[in-house]
Amino acid sequence: KRWLKAISLDPRVKLFGVEFPDLDGVAPLFTPADYYVYDRYSDGDPYEDEEYIRQFRVILDAIRQDTQIRFEMINRKGNVMFVRCRPVRLEYSEKDDKFRVITRGWRSVTTVNLSRIKRCTPCKNENPLDNEPREAVQETLTLKVTDERNALERVLLHFAHFEKQAEKLSEKCYLVRIKYAHDDDAEMVIRILSFGPRVEVLAPESLKNLVI
Repeated sequence: KRWLKAISLDPRVKLFGVEFPDLDGVAPLFTPADYYVYDRYSDGDPYEDEEYIRQFRVILDAIRQDTQIRFEMINRKGNVMFVRCRPVRLEYSEKDDKFRVITRGWRSVTTVNLSRIKRCTPCKNENPLDNEPREAVQETLTLKVTDERNALERVLLHFAHFEKQAEKLSEKCYLVRIKYAHDDDAEMVIRILSFGPRVEVLAPESLKNLVI
């Protein structure tokens, strides 16, 4: 019960509408104040916002029922887009503290951060959409890592959920190749810059120029 009480204090739990009965007066095993995630971005999703919760549940319900949704979103250029699609699954990024939805039937983009979505509504009994998922364009990031201050271990841990290879060039120099989705260029730049001068981008040229 103490563990359940601790889980119930997580603001993300409200998104799923889960109830925890019979926990009044139970002391939580831990609270959010008991730990600090040092490398998490501070602009996470607004989990306490009622409209965000409502939109999350609309998307979750559409995934479970295999139905469509309509929504407005703000793209990276600040423009408003109107979208009809079929949500496939939700993903959560611990580092970004954000949820994103993977969609089908919408050719422009397949991944959308929930915080960009406005006015999301269910869309039933509509014409069928093209359900073939758009293949994400894959890139291979090549990093030259100087293994000082535990840089190699930090890089491998940081990119633990990416497909990757590491090759030793010398005593303190390594090549690390990481596969990632082309749509994630901006996020990759932020990740790379966090390692400072101990990491150098060798390829692709487009990402190297963004880092510069």
